[in-house]
Amino acid sequence: ILYVTGKLNSKFVLILFAILFGFVFVPKFLKKQFRNNLVLKPGTDLRKLWEKAPFAVTFKVYIFNITNADVVLMGGKPHVEQIGPYIFDEWKEKIDLVDNEEADTVAFDMVNTFIFRQDLSDGLTGNEIVTIPHLLIMGGLIAVQRDKEPLLEMATKAMTTIFKPKSPFLTAPVMDILFNGVGIDCSSEEFEAMSFCKALENEKPIKVVNDTYLKFSVMGGANATSMGRFEVFRGIKDIMQLGEVVKFDDEEEVDAWDGECNEIIGTDSTIFAPFHDKKDILYAFAPDLCRSLGAEYLKPSSYNHVPTGYYSMNFGDIKGDPRQHCFCRDQDVEKCPPSGTLDLYPCTGAPLIASKPQFLDADETLAKNIDGLNPNRAEHDIFLHLEMMTSTPLSAAKRLQFALDCEPVEKFELMSKLPQTVIPLMWVEESVHLNTTYTGIFRAVYIFLSVNSFIKYSTMIFGILGLTFVVYRIKNEMDEKKNLIQTVAAAVNKSASLTSAESVTKSAIMTAEKIVANGNA
Repeated sequence: ILYVTGKLNSKFVLILFAILFGFVFVPKFLKKQFRNNLVLKPGTDLRKLWEKAPFAVTFKVYIFNITNADVVLMGGKPHVEQIGPYIFDEWKEKIDLVDNEEADTVAFDMVNTFIFRQDLSDGLTGNEIVTIPHLLIMGGLIAVQRDKEPLLEMATKAMTTIFKPKSPFLTAPVMDILFNGVGIDCSSEEFEAMSFCKALENEKPIKVVNDTYLKFSVMGGANATSMGRFEVFRGIKDIMQLGEVVKFDDEEEVDAWDGECNEIIGTDSTIFAPFHDKKDILYAFAPDLCRSLGAEYLKPSSYNHVPTGYYSMNFGDIKGDPRQHCFCRDQDVEKCPPSGTLDLYPCTGAPLIASKPQFLDADETLAKNIDGLNPNRAEHDIFLHLEMMTSTPLSAAKRLQFALDCEPVEKFELMSKLPQTVIPLMWVEESVHLNTTYTGIFRAVYIFLSVNSFIKYSTMIFGILGLTFVVYRIKNEMDEKKNLIQTVAAAVNKSASLTSAESVTKSAIMTAEKIVANGNA
């Protein structure tokens, strides 16, 4: 009995050890390590990596060249030719950092620097000549017509004086459109032209060359300059707040929309709090869109042999969702953007529409109204492979298309017959794919976790099997004892029966003898 009891105790101890080690101690140890190391504490390795990334993000640009501008001017269907990618190294750095110990926040300016990689751009040099809608002429006059129609005549006169246009389309080298800049002659002393030039001087896409000459580019103003001042939680007091934006440009919300749509939700997209659940939406604030965007978990995945969660983002149907009607201009449902798109006019002051590239997942009439598009999920979707414990993006691609919400402007002859359509201008991809130097760290952790899982479950299994064997042995021993007792009892009963029978026989014989004797008498 003592031997059996000892065996039972050892198996219980083995199972208890497996449960405590595998399900309590290891997870608790890992969470403690994460809480100590995955915070933006000054001087830590994570803080240094977060302040200045040791590798460049890959930034790609695709331009839509309009091949039939003359047809479009007469109201025809635009035909576009996609040219790209133009590939850049994008270096991200946070500067002018100020920590607030009491609030557990850190404020900084985000600076992105773009370096053209002609060697990776498949033969493209940036000198390719393309035709796109002139954003200052076409975009500017459409914007004035929408919100400041009394000033439209003044605006058309300014455009005519400054640009002397033969077309509202711009034909220029790609790199001039993107970074180098397209010239704006502000030498005229006419009131309308001078007013227009003065208004442009403080705009981010504008570079002031001298008193009478400006340059306009799509991205030049964003290169090596601050995109705004962020204030985010460091996660030291509450790790679940790690990286969440508290303020942008000293404001707790944006001022582009109505009501709740101005709320800033999520991080700056460079870091996320650990321990995210699959049901959690990953939000990131995008200043250039004046709003936060959310990615949702779709399925389990892996990257470089590391288990990940696959996330994607969909712009949804703003018009069909009453909760998002504050993203519609003037909260007018009829002014809501088409399904799968975002109206950037309240944010930028320009008639721009954002969507996934080539109108993927958007109202299908948008792609049908443009010849030359071929949307497909592999090339145009937004995705994220997220390591779920630390919430680290191991591989991700953010892809956005920008298009002009075109309409005719009858008071400007060159634009009087334009079609009512959305013309794609360009799309960009910002992507990161960590190499094995970085993913190897996560793989080592998962190997440790796999070993831990093997140990805890195998220990439990062997413990349970051992316990089962011990119980089986006990049962067998008890059965053997029971059988022995029954055998002994049967033998005793049999012996007792034989003894009783012998006594009866003897008694019967004696009785018979007496009867015989009496008979003889």
